[in-house]
Amino acid sequence: MPIALKPVLTEKFADEDTSFDVTLAIAATAEDLVTVPGGKKGRIISLVNEGPADAAIKADATAVVTDTLLEEGDAYSEAKLEVATKFSFINVTPAQTPRVRGVLWSGE
Repeated sequence: MPIALKPVLTEKFADEDTSFDVTLAIAATAEDLVTVPGGKKGRIISLVNEGPADAAIKADATAVVTDTLLEEGDAYSEAKLEVATKFSFINVTPAQTPRVRGVLWSGE
C-alpha cells in the first residue's frame, strides 16, 4: 500500500506589493520607511541602503540606532514575516540622511 504524504507546513501568501524610496528628512529622527496596507501583514521585504552613510531599521516600532544595521550599499531581504504596522529607519552616522529604497510584499 503506497503512503500518501500530506503537506504540514504552508507559506503565507503575499499578494500586494508596496514599493518605497525614502530619504531621511531630518538626521537623528526616525521615519516610517513603509506602512503595511490595512488588513494585511507584511510578509517579505527587500531593500537597499543607498547612503550616504549607515542606517538602522526596525519592524513594528520606531527605529533607534542600535536596531538592525544597514551599512551604506548594503541590501537586506527577509521572508516569512508577520509585520503588522510598518518598518521605520534612522541614520546611524551623525548628520547624514540616507536614502533607502525597496519593496514590501503583503498578504493575509
